[in-house]
Amino acid sequence: MEYGNCTCQATCEDPDGKNCYATCFEEQTCLCVEGFLKKGDECVPSQECSCFFGERVIPVFVNTECTRRCQCQGNALACEDNYGCSSDATCEERDGVRQCYCNDGYTGDGQNCEVATDCADIYNSNITDSGVYTIKPTNWNGSAFEVYCNMTDEGGWTVFQRRVNGSQDFYQGWNRYKYGFGSPNHEQWLGNEKIYYLTNQRSYQLRIDLVYGTGRPYFAKYDVFRINDKNDKYRLADLGSHFGTAAKDRLNSHENKLFSTHDEDNDGWSSYNCAERHRGGWWYAEYSVDTPCAISEYYCDWWPSGNNSCGICTQANLNGDYNSVTPGTSIDWESSSENDCDIIYTEMKIKPV
Repeated sequence: MEYGNCTCQATCEDPDGKNCYATCFEEQTCLCVEGFLKKGDECVPSQECSCFFGERVIPVFVNTECTRRCQCQGNALACEDNYGCSSDATCEERDGVRQCYCNDGYTGDGQNCEVATDCADIYNSNITDSGVYTIKPTNWNGSAFEVYCNMTDEGGWTVFQRRVNGSQDFYQGWNRYKYGFGSPNHEQWLGNEKIYYLTNQRSYQLRIDLVYGTGRPYFAKYDVFRINDKNDKYRLADLGSHFGTAAKDRLNSHENKLFSTHDEDNDGWSSYNCAERHRGGWWYAEYSVDTPCAISEYYCDWWPSGNNSCGICTQANLNGDYNSVTPGTSIDWESSSENDCDIIYTEMKIKPV
């Protein structure tokens, strides 16, 4: 010990003395020399301090400015003075623990923070509110971009398609579907380029939510979902097993099919342009022509092809016209219990398996 005139000093409980606000007095008192901390009435080497803060046992102690961190090693505090927060982090206390925390949309230990690669990264960093966040998939060379993260159903779902009220026109050309359109917190197609990089950085599952005009919700899940790149026309390369309350599997027939738009016809059907007929961008394919064709509720998802016949290229047309009354052009998911074309809400989203 040494003599000094200040009663405020570092202790085992408060290694930096930041929580001490005592006034320094003129009278002399005993102070611990450098390298020692006050423990009760004694001065002990810092490495002999027990790992506690007040009466609470702590594995790590970080000072108020997050410039120094002491960790419990063998029931002793080992301190480092090179601790500091990333420019994308904030020094704050959460649930009684002070440290550097990465800002929303970033993941890491607070000292090093990176943009999340998907919404699962964000959810796993203890952010559980649904909303718009910034991500940057692995190998994506462009700027980070905004997505809507749906944190229901155990969280971490990256939304790439949503229909709400028809305010966004989905009858778009190849480049619009390639780069995306709409708003992440409203109606949107994220963009095939982004979907490609997302679904090829790890293994993903797909969830589709539907609400019909009756107000009843349904969902379909596929345990695998992946598309190929632009050179393969964003082919729906992998689609796993189906389950959910939307009982019928309406995507199975589209697996291994190329993406088509009205100005980029890849459906393999020389007689028709499916994207043009169905008024959307999708993994359309040659399907069938039916005759005779009665334009009724049953045929709402079929388009008249002349000579009393109808054609169809899809059993699921989630990017069709909203609330359309023209046969064959509506948002559609063939159902056993609802009007196929009376869909008022859709959301497609992915999450790592």
